[in-house]
Amino acid sequence: MKKSDKNRKIPVELTYSLPIIEFTGDRSVIVEGSTGVLKYESELVSINTRSMVIAFYGRGLTLKCISPTAVIIDGCITKTEFIR
Repeated sequence: MKKSDKNRKIPVELTYSLPIIEFTGDRSVIVEGSTGVLKYESELVSINTRSMVIAFYGRGLTLKCISPTAVIIDGCITKTEFIR
């Protein structure tokens, strides 16, 4: 990474609608910026956000917590897909 690349910041206008996703290994994920759960199965959980749908694939997936703007998914996550 060039020194000049470190100083670049993404404009707020571009990040406003993007979800914040935090993984803890392959066992848990927090999605902030959720607008709802589209699909909930033990091998697939799809989350809607303002800018995209995020699909989490795996085994034993469970919704640990749901709030109006965030979702926590536990289980063995094997694949993540971003759908625009």
